[in-house]
Amino acid sequence: MWKALRSLFKRLPRRGTAADQDRESGTAVVALVVSDKDQQVLKDVADRQSLRLHFARSCEEAADLAERLGAPVAIFDRNWPGADWRTVVQKLSVAQGRPCVLLASGVVDEYLWQEVIRRGGYDVLAKPLRAEDVSRAVKLALSYWAAASKPALQDARPLSLKR
Repeated sequence: MWKALRSLFKRLPRRGTAADQDRESGTAVVALVVSDKDQQVLKDVADRQSLRLHFARSCEEAADLAERLGAPVAIFDRNWPGADWRTVVQKLSVAQGRPCVLLASGVVDEYLWQEVIRRGGYDVLAKPLRAEDVSRAVKLALSYWAAASKPALQDARPLSLKR
């Protein structure tokens, strides 16, 4: 029981921690990519767009970071060792805050894109990553996430006119 409680309290962000600072100083993006070149492209895009980029070392850490930081975008490398991209995309897409999941893949076709969407992902990025493509996809994902997370507008007609 103590282990479970300790685990629960470790996951909760404390005031003044890095998680609080990240929420306040920019939009958090979680990434799980293999290539150093791809990581550098993501860092460059994050700098230009004032994003707080967090690299995860495992699928579990990526899901935990996405939830803890409220990250609206998560980028996952299809070639991550020891992980099935389908499961990871599905797991990340249902994390708290429902981030838009971008799958980075060396193979990009209509079938893969449809499969990513079917599993709850947002888009597919061609590898090696290019700054222009990443920048466009992240901007669109952020825009979509912001619109999707707003509550639906209520019908503004007075009650006496509703039937």
